[in-house]
Amino acid sequence: MLKIIFKNLWNRRRQNGWLFAELIIVTILTWVVIDPTIVGISDLNSPLGYDADRLVKITVECLPDGAENFDQDRCDPESRENDYRAVRLKAAALPDVEKCIVEVQGINDFGYMSGGHSTGNAAVDSVVKSSFTVRYLRNEPILSTYGIRAAEGSPSIEELEAMPLGENDLIITESLDRAYWPDRRGVKDKYFISWNHSGDTIHTKIAGIVKDFRHRSFIRTSAVCLRPTDLGSNRFYNSMRLTLRLRDGVDAQTYVRDNLPLISSELGIGNYYVKSVTSQRDMIASIEDMENISNQRNLYFFIAALFLINLIVGVTGCVWLQTGKRVSELGVMRSYGATRQGIIALLTGESIVLATVAFVIGDLLFLQYALMDGLYIGAGQSEDFILTENWVSSFWQHFAIVSAIVYIIIISCSIAGTYFPARHAADINPVDALRDE
Repeated sequence: MLKIIFKNLWNRRRQNGWLFAELIIVTILTWVVIDPTIVGISDLNSPLGYDADRLVKITVECLPDGAENFDQDRCDPESRENDYRAVRLKAAALPDVEKCIVEVQGINDFGYMSGGHSTGNAAVDSVVKSSFTVRYLRNEPILSTYGIRAAEGSPSIEELEAMPLGENDLIITESLDRAYWPDRRGVKDKYFISWNHSGDTIHTKIAGIVKDFRHRSFIRTSAVCLRPTDLGSNRFYNSMRLTLRLRDGVDAQTYVRDNLPLISSELGIGNYYVKSVTSQRDMIASIEDMENISNQRNLYFFIAALFLINLIVGVTGCVWLQTGKRVSELGVMRSYGATRQGIIALLTGESIVLATVAFVIGDLLFLQYALMDGLYIGAGQSEDFILTENWVSSFWQHFAIVSAIVYIIIISCSIAGTYFPARHAADINPVDALRDE
């Protein structure tokens, strides 16, 4: 059968020339459109590394002087601090709340981006790239609230949250740990080196290592430092940010919708009022909108959907037309005893071989471009970060996966355009097919 297929394709090379050229061009265009779409789908479905579905964010602010309902008797620092603590206790006592923390900078916020770190080992320090730093209030159980897990060789989450960590202590993620200590597990004798304005050397100790999580939902990096900090004696409690971890099985988005009036009422103490209540998922979506990430991703999805529709119609139509022109040839084959199944298999096989050869040529042509300019790495990504290693950042794995998807699309269109007219042609009576010969 394969020998007959190649013989037929060679004999019909002129008739198939335009279709062959079209399939090469379509392969390249499919690559251009599908690559960002597949990467976008992958990023969209990649785990965040923490339990976002159970997190609720509440922003509480203090009324400014002179505002309506402002209580002048409760604006002194002592009263404001007491009300501040009362709001915290009330938030923790809300229904279905498992944990409540006060944050200075939450995960997925517009956070600090720290530069490269130094270990004193020049060979290792050559990986100098940026990572994110999350500053959290000392003694606040941020890890257990977010559902972040400890890495192998690190103290447990309970132990880390019980430690009296100082300004020169860090908790880092596995990605950052592997970047600087690829051959060592655990936290023993691990530290970063920095210098103060006086030129004194500061050793920032690595107190713990946690499983990877993404500080920003749309950036493919899990290189994150968590640094404890104090509220500060100069803060007058003008606002507070609360993160609630709900009990297992309670959906945060539903919780916000059903309990918004209760939250606003319970946390409206003294001059404090609830400014916003949102789930972590909605906050992520909001930030992605602000950064234009979701619009860019949706545009790629729309273009891919439109392209695939036109691709299916175009390629299928061309292949269908080519197959339909061979009715007389198929009649001759039927008159010589060819079976219906044999004709369908022959025509489908020709289409698959033709599409495969065209795909290989188109794929190799696109590879030349990719080797010069690289493949799509995703919206919001930057080589300045220590990007998490996965199939997207591995060039050949990336190329192989998207190539396989492009091949499946091309072959599917070719088979669809061949199979149905081949079935129709195979059912024609040989006498009818040869009537005009």
